[in-house]
Amino acid sequence: MSKNFLYKTLGAVVLVLAAVLYLLSVIIPENFGFFNLAWAGMILCAGWGLILLVQGIFQKNVTVIKKFKIISGAGLLIVAVVCAVTAALMPSELVIPIVAIVLAAAVMLGLLATGGKGWDEGDNQAVGYKNYFERKKEQEKQEQKDNENN
Repeated sequence: MSKNFLYKTLGAVVLVLAAVLYLLSVIIPENFGFFNLAWAGMILCAGWGLILLVQGIFQKNVTVIKKFKIISGAGLLIVAVVCAVTAALMPSELVIPIVAIVLAAAVMLGLLATGGKGWDEGDNQAVGYKNYFERKKEQEKQEQKDNENN
């Protein structure tokens, strides 16, 4: 069994655990009423953060991806702590509206930071860009011209 498969399996198990506990809190509120969306977020962020940290620490070569995994794992663990504090101190009715406000603010800041441009805009958006077929036609014309000159 490869390490990658193990990490993906552990990530899926963490997701299923959080989902089952949240579902139980909705179905059986007298036993699992304490469990809300903030606790589910804490479980997800803590599990996935630990998985990313382990992946980053035990990755063999030093790359940008290794650094990204370590930083992302640490960030998710910080979010897990914030979720745990939120779950312990805040009423459950406020969790979903706050998450929605934070997501809306993140989207708005992302749009402002990029100026509304898509992340995948590239050369094909530039003036005078020629697609594959246009470049191929030009190449064939150039080859014909070279053949006629020879």
